[in-house]
Amino acid sequence: MSKFKIEFKWAIYYTFLGIMWFQLEKYLGFHDKYIANHPAFTNLIYIIIFGIYVLFLIDKKKNFFNGIMSWQQGFLSGVILAIFAMILTPFATYFSLKYVNPDFFTNMINYSVSKGMKLENAQAMFGTTAYMIFASFGNFSFGIIFAALASAIVKTKK
Repeated sequence: MSKFKIEFKWAIYYTFLGIMWFQLEKYLGFHDKYIANHPAFTNLIYIIIFGIYVLFLIDKKKNFFNGIMSWQQGFLSGVILAIFAMILTPFATYFSLKYVNPDFFTNMINYSVSKGMKLENAQAMFGTTAYMIFASFGNFSFGIIFAALASAIVKTKK
């Protein structure tokens, strides 16, 4: 496990970022007053997440690979980070929905129905289990893409 301690450390940062972002969305009104803009605003976090991947790979390159890292090594490390982040995502999601904004689903369901979505579809989309699964696999999918891109940036140039 010590082989992956840098990945785990950055997965914790990633998870904490997700909780803080959810709090920021709520504070700025994207969970109620500006709920129509929620999808666009929430996706801005991916810019910051990409930065997390770059910083992680710089850390991994410096402190594990002794300053020399190939694209493949960076990519594999990034995939491992994505796996750890995927595993931690349900806990962050649960915490956010339980303690940061317990009304999030109610607000999203009401808004979706007001825009023409059937109530049953909105309830299925904005339920804890479905949301955790979607968030987990979304984080994993984007993590693989970010691992590939960040590895190309951070790899040792020959």
